[in-house]
Amino acid sequence: MLVFCEPAKVTKGDEEDVEVPGKISPMVLNDEELVVRAQKNDSWAAEELVHRYQQKAYRIAYHICFGDSEEAQDLTQEAFLKVFRNLKKFKGKSSFYTWFYRIVVNACIDGMRRRQRRERIFSLWPSGQSRGESSREGMEGQPEMEEASNPMTTLSGKQVREEAQKALRSLSERQRVVFQLKVLEEMSIPEIAQVMKMAEGTVKSHLFRATHVLREALKEWATP
Repeated sequence: MLVFCEPAKVTKGDEEDVEVPGKISPMVLNDEELVVRAQKNDSWAAEELVHRYQQKAYRIAYHICFGDSEEAQDLTQEAFLKVFRNLKKFKGKSSFYTWFYRIVVNACIDGMRRRQRRERIFSLWPSGQSRGESSREGMEGQPEMEEASNPMTTLSGKQVREEAQKALRSLSERQRVVFQLKVLEEMSIPEIAQVMKMAEGTVKSHLFRATHVLREALKEWATP
């Protein structure tokens, strides 16, 4: 079973004194070199890949799941399991970065589709506490959200986020994910095209449509 954990920390002054047979500093190896070692069942290399990409994968899942930290953690773990089950199939035709994020995004999209199906089914049942009302708050690893000290500013910020979430939910699945990858993850158009397996022109079209919808939804909050 894949377990996410923080690797042992070594102080900067002690780095040169630490010698571990078969291991070298992770800073020396790029992703592809780590993958080659992991494909040969090098557990240290596999752990380093998890350490290198865990927070990035979680952040993507968190945004695609509309801030549901519990769902995001589940999907992050599911994505990593898929990555390591299929790692030996990685041939290096694209960067590991692109290959990895494609799996993460697809795992999140599939997870959200399953969630939507569950919600449609349970919407027919008597109302109760929804998954989104989970008591697990402030979980470790959750992307930090800065809150203003002024109560009115905080309220306005919350209202803007609610309007933005509502607008995002109104988008098609592809438009929403393209927008999230570009704006929230700061990926380039070519990177998004590779991850989503789309033509760059299609990515730009989805991004234009999503941006237009968000601007219309939030125009009343724009500073005069």
